[in-house]
Amino acid sequence: MDNFDDIRPFNDSELPAALQRITAWDMFPQVIRFIYPNADINELKHRLLEVTSIHQFQSTLMRDAIRRIIDTTTTSFTHSGLKHLRRGVPYLFISNHRDITLDAFLLQLLLLDHRGDTSHIVFGNNLLAMPAVEDLFRSNKLIPMPRNGSPRAFYNSLHHLSDYLTDLITRQHQSVWIAQNNGRAKDGHDMTAPALIKMLILGANGTDPIKALADLHIVPVTMSYEWDPCDIMKANELYCKQNGGYQKAPLEDLKSVVTGIISPKGKVHLAIGTPLTPSDMRPEPGEDLCNHVASLLDRKIQGNYHLMPTNYVAYSLLTGQDLPGRYTELTRTRFLQHLDTLPHPDMRRIMIETYAAPVEAIRTLQ
Repeated sequence: MDNFDDIRPFNDSELPAALQRITAWDMFPQVIRFIYPNADINELKHRLLEVTSIHQFQSTLMRDAIRRIIDTTTTSFTHSGLKHLRRGVPYLFISNHRDITLDAFLLQLLLLDHRGDTSHIVFGNNLLAMPAVEDLFRSNKLIPMPRNGSPRAFYNSLHHLSDYLTDLITRQHQSVWIAQNNGRAKDGHDMTAPALIKMLILGANGTDPIKALADLHIVPVTMSYEWDPCDIMKANELYCKQNGGYQKAPLEDLKSVVTGIISPKGKVHLAIGTPLTPSDMRPEPGEDLCNHVASLLDRKIQGNYHLMPTNYVAYSLLTGQDLPGRYTELTRTRFLQHLDTLPHPDMRRIMIETYAAPVEAIRTLQ
């Protein structure tokens, strides 16, 4: 593991020191009160400092935190497709990306409850803005993915990451979650970056690319939210980009993390698709492998999207089509009221298009 010390999460021996720093964080009481509203802070701090393993930390505090988020910010959390996973098999979960943290952490809850362990999580290194956040992330098996650097340094970093992911899955038999694209799908279009597939192949180191991908046991995952907790922030960002430019504010990513955690989401569904097979991934003669696998993942991820009443309301507003039975008048009224919180008609158009995108994707697949 020495070759990957720069990107690997904490191990059990490093956890106690990380927990010392986390419990000394000035926001620790606020975080704990969210998870355990009536708990004694000092007693919980003492209990947390007695944790001796990453698994114990995740199966207690983090499991309780995720359940608390579900209980306080969703009307329901459902899932499908666990039957596609075989016990003892490590997987590379490639997911659409709507929320910075919840997309991955909701899957972790299902894995804990049904398989007894969690996966590693690949996340952008832009989230390491605060030491305490880095401690929390690295205590939860998160792996930083490079977002910048010179072309040569960036390529070397991606090759290093690919080697590590391959090592985790094929040698250490550990599962990994990674988003299908760099950053969230702010416009509602869940598209896999061919560059992601190219990065995964880098770790093959001379092995046949299709075999290298097959050895990763790739599984598509689809997250569906009735109400995107960051939809206003996303509409504003897209509007600014369409009208002269967008400048990310300091700690904006951290604000998105907190907003995604505490804001209402309505119904949430997580769908686990069928693992990709070597025959699935074999392109037609003359077709690029990376483009083929990316398109295959798109079809599976989009096809498993759990369409919500808000998606149908938006599609009805966008197209003028009446969709009886797909939503209630109460949902339509609430959606229109939500649109009215946006200050510009173009922002409202952007939000409508974003919520309608999954309906358009599924109708295209049909």
